[in-house]
Formats: sequence, structure tokens, C-alpha cells
Amino acid sequence: MPSIKTISATSADAFSNLKFADIPASGAIINMWAAGDDAGDTVALSVGDRDLLVASECNIEQSADELDLQKDQLLFNEVVGGGHIFVPVVATAEVQILVSIRYL
Repeated sequence: MPSIKTISATSADAFSNLKFADIPASGAIINMWAAGDDAGDTVALSVGDRDLLVASECNIEQSADELDLQKDQLLFNEVVGGGHIFVPVVATAEVQILVSIRYL
């Protein structure tokens, strides 16, 4: 189940209050893409108490509100156990995020 989200400011958890943010105990495979408006925009991703990305700098968008699926991937087929997905974002203006979740 993919999700595309635009984050227009710094957020402690960009995925808070989203139904799919809870991975069932059986686990999932996660892919993540992100692109920001400015150099220095960062994203992180953790599931439960496992940190998968920590303050990872995004590519700068090629054009407004666009992700490039060939260049902007930060996380590749990461197998995770159950838990809540946390996505902290530090953005100067905005960050585009795509997360693909395939439940196991």
C-alpha cells in the first residue's frame, strides 16, 4: 500500500494519524523515496524501536512537487517487523515523500 505525502514544515512524525502507519506483527517490506525543495532537508524512518534511516538528506526536487522514482529512493526493500512507522522530517519549505509498504 503506497502513500504519497507532502510535508510543508518540520514534523516530529509526518505519518501520525495515518491508518497504515501501524505494521502488523507479521511484518512488511518497505521502500521510501523523498525529495525536498532545498539542500539540507532531511527525513528519517523507524519502525517500532528500529531506526532504518537517521537524518538522511533528500535530493532536491527536479520540479515543483515531484519525486523521481529513479533517483530519489532512500530505502530499498527493507524487511521490518511489526510496529508503528515514525517519519521525522526537517524541511526548510517542503518535502515530498513516497512510502511503499508490502505486508508479509
